[in-house]
Parts: sequence; C-alpha cells; structure tokens
Amino acid sequence: MKLFPNPESLIARAFRLLLLVSVTGLAACSTMQATDTGFLKNRSEMTTSKDGSTAYYRSPTPVDPHQVRSISVEWAMPIDAGVPGAERARLISTLKAAISREAEALPQSVGGHPVVIRAVITRVETVNPAFNVLTSVFLTVPLDRGGAAVEIQVLDAETLQPLASMAHAYFVPITEFKARFSALAPAELALNAAAVELAKLLRGKS
Repeated sequence: MKLFPNPESLIARAFRLLLLVSVTGLAACSTMQATDTGFLKNRSEMTTSKDGSTAYYRSPTPVDPHQVRSISVEWAMPIDAGVPGAERARLISTLKAAISREAEALPQSVGGHPVVIRAVITRVETVNPAFNVLTSVFLTVPLDRGGAAVEIQVLDAETLQPLASMAHAYFVPITEFKARFSALAPAELALNAAAVELAKLLRGKS
C-alpha cells in the first residue's frame, strides 16, 4: 500500500496545474489594450475600437505619404522593464523601418500636406522560447504569445497640427506559430502590424 504519491506524479500534476492557470490567464486577457500615455495630445478626439485594441483619429486634411520629412521613434517603457538596450534599439529600428516602408508603398497624393511622423513604443511583451517548447510538448500549443503596443502621430510638417493619430496594441495570434519560439519575433510582428494599420489610416483620406 502506497502512503505517498509518486514524486514524478506530483511534478506532472503541478506542471499541468501551472499550464491550466496559464491558459485561464490568457483567456482572461485575449486582447491587448491600446495604451494612453499622454503622448497623443488629441486622444479625446480619437475613436476606440470595440475590443479596445486600437484608437484612431484622421483629419479631413489630405496627406502626401511621399513627403514624409522625418520619422522619429522613441522608447516609452520604463528602463527597468526587462528589455535590454540592444533589444530596445532593435525594436525602435524595426518600427521606424516599417513606417517608412508602408508610407512609401502608398500612392502619392497631389496637393497633400508634407508630414512628420512621431511614434513611441509603449509596451513590449517578449516570449520565453523554453516555456513555449514545454507547452508545445504537453499542450501542443506554445502559450506565451508576445506582442507590442505603440502610439503614433502624423503631424503637419509646417503647423505641427495632428493630421492622424493612432494607438495600436497587438498580441500575435497562434497562426504565427514559429514566432513564438523567438523572444523578440512576436513584438517585431506587432510593430510591423502597427505600421500597416497606420498606412490604412492614411490611405483612407489621402
């Protein structure tokens, strides 16, 4: 007669419990919420999506995406947030390049105003590749998903009045399976997704 359970059985049960708690937590916060750091001065004029992941504003003034005078991206998270300096620089570069690429891909707008684009990265969720390997083995799903949130403002180059503003937050979906095994990949995908959404906003009234 066994008075004590097998230690290996206890470990397995504890791990399954941990996974259950993780799944429950993910279900409770399935959508990353757009941030409001005060960077976007016209936030009261912005429309928020039903799921809270995006807020946006677009003035009637036409914008010429081929006349982007400058693009600046800053880090708006606490330095002690756990993202090393080299990774911060990499993510800033990723967002800046993505905004530039998406703007250049838009058609030129005759009579559109030249602009400057300013952005801040307000949240980054990296993933733990080792944890995702374990959850893939036991649950067939890498649970740690990752993502990022940004706030972006497109300003008239002469008056510096906002012509478009966007706050965008994004958890990478399970369809991006491979990205969940690289610490920064989901955040980089989220930053690229934000640039795509900004281009859609500009294209709407350019």
